[in-house]
Amino acid sequence: MVIAPLWGFLAVARNDGKLTEKQQRFCLEFLKDFNATQAYKRAGYSAKTDGAVRTQSCKLMTNPNIQAEIARLRFERSTASNVTIERTLQELARVAFSDITNSLSFSSDGVVLKDSKDLPEDVTAAINSVSSSVTNNEGAITTSFNLKQHDKLRALTLLADYFGIRDDFNKARATLKRYGLAVVEDDDSDLGWALEAYTPSNEPDAV
Repeated sequence: MVIAPLWGFLAVARNDGKLTEKQQRFCLEFLKDFNATQAYKRAGYSAKTDGAVRTQSCKLMTNPNIQAEIARLRFERSTASNVTIERTLQELARVAFSDITNSLSFSSDGVVLKDSKDLPEDVTAAINSVSSSVTNNEGAITTSFNLKQHDKLRALTLLADYFGIRDDFNKARATLKRYGLAVVEDDDSDLGWALEAYTPSNEPDAV
């Protein structure tokens, strides 16, 4: 429901003739690596010093017409490649909440990888790489395997930022909880919140 009017706004921003050829090139170059200073140089701009390059590239990034064009190009490319917020969050969640024991089992006898044919997509999506090596030590052949998963902490951090878990309000709420206090919704309060003794049952959802 929101995409259509947003697209209309971005289309107008793109076609209103306010972007120069270099500015348009800057937008395209920026989307290659999201490095404004390098995009500035590749777009054909020049400056006497590296400091001037950084200053001028930052100035371009604050231009509302350039911001709108970058947003339009991102939307255009994400639509063409079927990239959505929902799909991105799903992939992040697969990594963030992955459990390595879904991919292998281990005990005092060693480590055994599970057959990939038996692993669901939610499990394999969290795997970064799998490798094997063979060593021959005086006729004793040993095969070893290595499984590496994607960075759980990074995925959790991205999810936390998206849902606002790490914003100032929730950081303060977490600090108060350590001291036995909970911030709860209160319609009678001017602020809409009140303090109560903390118990797991009265902890509000993150906002």
